[in-house]
Amino acid sequence: MLRIDQHTDMQHVTARLRNEFHTLPHRSVERCVTDTWHCARHLGFEATPSLVERVAREHLRALVESAPPSASPSAADTGLLD
Repeated sequence: MLRIDQHTDMQHVTARLRNEFHTLPHRSVERCVTDTWHCARHLGFEATPSLVERVAREHLRALVESAPPSASPSAADTGLLD
């Protein structure tokens, strides 16, 4: 069970990452933060907000960067072929 301050910390981390990764669904960001928090605890680390935020950010960045090419605008759409 989460202590109140842990819950509040997770909400703050989630809010910051939602703003940074606004193209991802909010639920995905929330789930990533929660999973990261529990994973750190399971591995024996102190799940501080800064640790959870850094690890979750790396995971979310990987999700964004691994999007298929069809998800990004084509060169013709961006005017790069003019």
